[in-house]
Amino acid sequence: MHDSSRNNYLFLNREGRWPDFECGGLELRSDGALQLSSIPLLSGLLPGDVETAPVPDGPAGLAIDPVGTLYFTDPDDNCVMRIDGCDGTIAAAPCMGGPNGQPTMFQAPRGLLIPSNRHALFVADSGNHRIQIFDLDTFQLVEVWGQANPGGAPQPGSQPGQFNTPWTLAGDSSGNVYVVDYGNQRVQKFNAIGDVIPVFWDNVHASGSLQQPTDVAVWEQNGTIWVIVLEAASSRLFAFDADGHPVLDSKGFTISVPELGNQHLTQPMGFAAAGDALYVGDNSSMRVLRFQLKNDLEYVGEAIGYDGPVAALLLDGKDGLWVHAGNSLTPVRLDAQAGYRRLGCVFRGPKEPVQVVDRKVVWHRLQALAETLAANAHLDLFAYASSDLSQAPVVDPTADNPFADPKWQSIPYTANLDVTDLYIGGAQATYLWVGALFSGDGTATPVLRQLRVEFDHATYDQHLPAIYRNEANCGEFLVRMLSLFESFFGGVEHEIGSLPALFDPKAAPKGFLAWLAGCLGLEIDENWDEEQQRRIIAEIFRLSGRRGTAAGLRESVRLFAGVDPIIEEPILNAAWWSLPSTADSCCQSCGAGAAPNGAVWENTDNSILGWTTMLAPAQPQGAVVGTSAVLDQSHLITTEDFGSPLFTDVAYQFSVQVYRGQVMCQNVLPRIRAILDQEKPAHTAYHLCIIDPRFRVGFQSRVGIDTVVGGPPRSLALGTDQALGQDTALAGPPPSLLGVESRLGLTTRLG
Repeated sequence: MHDSSRNNYLFLNREGRWPDFECGGLELRSDGALQLSSIPLLSGLLPGDVETAPVPDGPAGLAIDPVGTLYFTDPDDNCVMRIDGCDGTIAAAPCMGGPNGQPTMFQAPRGLLIPSNRHALFVADSGNHRIQIFDLDTFQLVEVWGQANPGGAPQPGSQPGQFNTPWTLAGDSSGNVYVVDYGNQRVQKFNAIGDVIPVFWDNVHASGSLQQPTDVAVWEQNGTIWVIVLEAASSRLFAFDADGHPVLDSKGFTISVPELGNQHLTQPMGFAAAGDALYVGDNSSMRVLRFQLKNDLEYVGEAIGYDGPVAALLLDGKDGLWVHAGNSLTPVRLDAQAGYRRLGCVFRGPKEPVQVVDRKVVWHRLQALAETLAANAHLDLFAYASSDLSQAPVVDPTADNPFADPKWQSIPYTANLDVTDLYIGGAQATYLWVGALFSGDGTATPVLRQLRVEFDHATYDQHLPAIYRNEANCGEFLVRMLSLFESFFGGVEHEIGSLPALFDPKAAPKGFLAWLAGCLGLEIDENWDEEQQRRIIAEIFRLSGRRGTAAGLRESVRLFAGVDPIIEEPILNAAWWSLPSTADSCCQSCGAGAAPNGAVWENTDNSILGWTTMLAPAQPQGAVVGTSAVLDQSHLITTEDFGSPLFTDVAYQFSVQVYRGQVMCQNVLPRIRAILDQEKPAHTAYHLCIIDPRFRVGFQSRVGIDTVVGGPPRSLALGTDQALGQDTALAGPPPSLLGVESRLGLTTRLG
C-alpha cells in the first residue's frame, strides 16, 4: 500500500475490489461492499409431511414457465402436476400422464425442462426410455426423442440418441439439451432440433471422471458455459465445458467439489446453479447446501429452515429456490438470498501488509465504515503492527475463531459488543496487518464498505502541558483515554469542519437554502426550483455590492424576473442652455472694445437650443427682484440651495424600459415593479415603460434604441380606449396606385 496522498490516513478498499485482501465466508456485493455469503432461507413453516418424508429412490423434476406456473413430476403416480402462477391452485397437467407406454403416457416420469428457445415442456419418461415434448399452449404432444423401437413398445437403447432410463434434464441459452442417461451411465447432448452430439460424451468419458452420473445442471456467465454433473459413485460434482472437456482450476485440476467436500455431500441428489451460487441437496443430512462458484467449488453453508429429503432443485430467476422432496409432495419455496452464513472474515495476507513507503509511522486507528448493524449481526476489527515482515499473525478462515493468534490486537470479546473503531497505538512500525470478523445468527449480516487506517495522528495530548506527555510512568494510558474521547467528539468535529459547506450555494443541503438566503437578506420564491434557488443565492452576494445602482437594478430584474431592461438616468444626459462668453482680456475696457470686431467666443459646444440643451424649470437663484420675483410663480431659496432648481425635473428619477415581448405573461410586470421597489434607493422614483412597436414622442423617440417602427396604425374603433392621433387612424391604408409603391406582394394593397 503506497501513501498516495499527503493525508495521514489510507482507505484500504480501492475501486470496490478489496485488493490484497483474502476472504473466507464472505461475498462481494455489486457496490463493492463485503457481507456474509448468502444462503437460502425458508420464510414460513416447513410442512410436516416434508419433514417425515422418506428419501426418494431417484430424482424428480421441476420446471417453471414464463408466467410463473410451476411444473413438478410425481414418479409414483406417473403424472406431471402444476401450480398455477396466477391463483396458486394445484392440479395435474392436462392431456398427459397415466401408467402406460402409449404416447402422452408416463412410466415413472422424472426430469423436467422448459428450454429458453421453445415454449414447450420436456419430460424425462424414465420407465419408457424416452423424452416426450409437449406444447405449453395446447399441451399436445409434439415430439418424442430417443425411442429405440419407433412405433412399437418402448424399450431401452444404447446407441447415441437412445436412452436407458433417462433421469434428469438441463438446457443452455443456445437451446442445447443435456440428458442424464442413467441406465447407460452417460450424459448425452442434443442440439436445438433434437440431433444428438456424440462427441460431447466422448470427451467427458475420456476424462475418466464419471462412473455413474445422476444429475446435471448448466451454469452460464459472461459467455462461459459449464455443464456440472453430479457423480453418485464418489458423491462429487465435476464441471465440463460445452464440448465435454473438463474445466480446470488454477492448478490444472478438474474443477470439482474439494476432497473435504465429502464431509458435506454423502448422499447428493438434485442441484441448480446461477450466478456464483451452486445449490445441492444432500439426503444424508436432509439439507440443501450452497457452494460458491469461483476457481473451484467452495462450500458456503446449508439452507436455514429446511430439514427434509431432496429430489429436485430449481431456481426460478426471482430469487426463489424451489425444493421438491419427492413423490406427490408439493414443492417448497426458499428465498435463495435471504439467509446468511454465520461466520466469515476478511484480512490482509502475511505478505500483503499495509505500509507507508520509506518510513515508519505510529499506527493510530483502524475504523470500519459500515452500514448500521442489526441487533443479530456483529463486526469486530483486528490489527497488528510490526517492523518485521516475518512476524505476520496467523489467520485460519476455517476455524471458529479465525483470529485466535494472540498477536492480533482487539478488545476482549463481549456479547453484543461490536469493535468497529480500534485504537492501535504503540511504537513506530513499518507494517500493519488488519482483519475483520463477520458474525450473525443467519438472518442478518454486517455490510462493510471500507476500512480506514490513520497514522501519525496528532491526539488531544498536544493541547496539554508537556508533563502529560511523559510515558515513563503510565505508558500510553493517557493517549488511549484521550483517543477514546476523541472518537466521541469525532462526529461533532466533522460537522464543525463541514460548516463551510453550509455557506456554499452549490454544496449546502436543500433544506438549508432558505436559511442561507435569509442570511443574505433574500426571500426565496416558492416558484423557484432548486437549481434556480442555488443560482440566485450564488449571485445575490455579488449583487449586494451594487445594490441601488443602475447596473445592480438591471441585473436584479434580469435574475429575478428573467427580463433584460433598459435603465436610464435623465440627469446624466441633462445640459442647460447658456449664452457663450468671450475669452478673458487683459482688462474690461480692452475686452469691450474688441468684442464688436471678431471676438473669440468660448463655451459654445453644448448650447444648441432644442438639441443638446434644456431650459431650467425655475430661476436657479430663486426669486430675483425685478426679474423672477413674480407672485405665485417664484420661490425663495437659501444660499446652500443655490442652483438646485436646475435639477428639479430630473433629480432622483430614472426610467425602466422593457420590450413587450418579455412581459407578455400576466404576472411579469407586477414582479418587475416589486423588484424595483425593493432594490431601488428609497428616495428615488422611476417610470416603467413598455417598448411597443410604435413611435411615441417623449417616451419612445430614438429610432433604433427605444423605438420600434412597425406597420401602419390600427383603424379607430368605437368603444375602445384608442386615442385619436396617437395610435390610431381613421381608416386603413389607401389602395395602391400604379407607379407609386406598386411592388406586388410587398408595398401594394388592392382597394
